[in-house]
Amino acid sequence: MKRTTLTGLGALVIGSMAIGAETWDSINLFSVAKAANTSATTGLVLPKMNPEHGKELFATKACVVCHSINGVGGTNAAPLDASTMDPARNPFEFFARMLVGMTPMLTMQKDRLGQEVELTAEELADIVAFIHDEATQKSFSSKNIPEKMKRLMERD
Repeated sequence: MKRTTLTGLGALVIGSMAIGAETWDSINLFSVAKAANTSATTGLVLPKMNPEHGKELFATKACVVCHSINGVGGTNAAPLDASTMDPARNPFEFFARMLVGMTPMLTMQKDRLGQEVELTAEELADIVAFIHDEATQKSFSSKNIPEKMKRLMERD
């Protein structure tokens, strides 16, 4: 039987859904799901999320090259303003949407950056927090974007 291995962002997205509590200070999703009257596997956890760190990562890890927030950033992919995000802020739905766009994301990363962007699960969680945090997004401006990323954006 052939084994399929996820690499790059795909492994990160799937892996971030299964990281154990020993890795992060976490919220037990089973408790959250039980309170919402839904089912979840015991031990499934979500990391604490830091939107301020996510703001920095959004700019430095090249998300800003294709995506914008507050009209700041690239225009080759959907804007990621918190005001347009689902009010329920389901991170699994967000990851599922990322998986749909993964092929063009990885192609762009290889073409423009020369390699795929590597993120830890915690970094991805922080970026998701920033993308869903209107208050933190209000302070995002072109001043947050490193010169290297600005040059990549100018190539469009």
